[in-house]
Amino acid sequence: MNEASIEKAATDLLVQIYRDRRYLWPDQEIPPMMMRSPRIAAMVCGYDYHEYPTLGDTQFNRHKTGTRIAGLIDRQSNKIAVATEFGDKVQLFTGAHEVGHLVLHEDTVMHRDRAFDGSPLQTPRVPAERQADRFAACFLMPQKLVKERFEFMFCCKGQLRFSDVIAYHLDPNNPDRLLYAPKESGERELALARCTRFNNQNLVSLAQQFGVSDSAMAIRLKELELVRWP
Repeated sequence: MNEASIEKAATDLLVQIYRDRRYLWPDQEIPPMMMRSPRIAAMVCGYDYHEYPTLGDTQFNRHKTGTRIAGLIDRQSNKIAVATEFGDKVQLFTGAHEVGHLVLHEDTVMHRDRAFDGSPLQTPRVPAERQADRFAACFLMPQKLVKERFEFMFCCKGQLRFSDVIAYHLDPNNPDRLLYAPKESGERELALARCTRFNNQNLVSLAQQFGVSDSAMAIRLKELELVRWP
């Protein structure tokens, strides 16, 4: 299972939600941004989706490990459950992550996950978790929507060509930090992901628009190669 196939699976599910929109939201015109809903995705897949303040009690943590559980999928009861105690961004990413397990890992009967918002980790995750993370990122930050918002916000078509002017807009106190940042650092993508003012206009950052962490959005911008180097 490669990254392209995982992205296709996420895109196919979004397309299915779009096609079913008249049934899912009768008599309403729903923008595509609102279709990136783990709850709706679970419903389309025939699963119930529940939110609880915590999943740490014995009902969900049968082995009593003490680990704080952020989400779980139970195929025997056709249920996904997500804890709300970790905040909106973790809750949203966890929900999409569990949908990823549902779509990608048919042999998983019961699975529990710790809190995670898509930001980089110091320790590598096992393949199944990386695959579910990838699915969640592609589902919550679809290529087409991210590109459209990116181009609109930063007044470009396709890749953003970085310059001293762009660097100044993003960090007027230290534009050289971005202008001379190493490509692998991701500093430019992170600045763009969290940017709330550009070209003398106040903005809602890309990360806020999509309901994800700054780091998760920066990773997605880098994957989509929306920043031109050098």
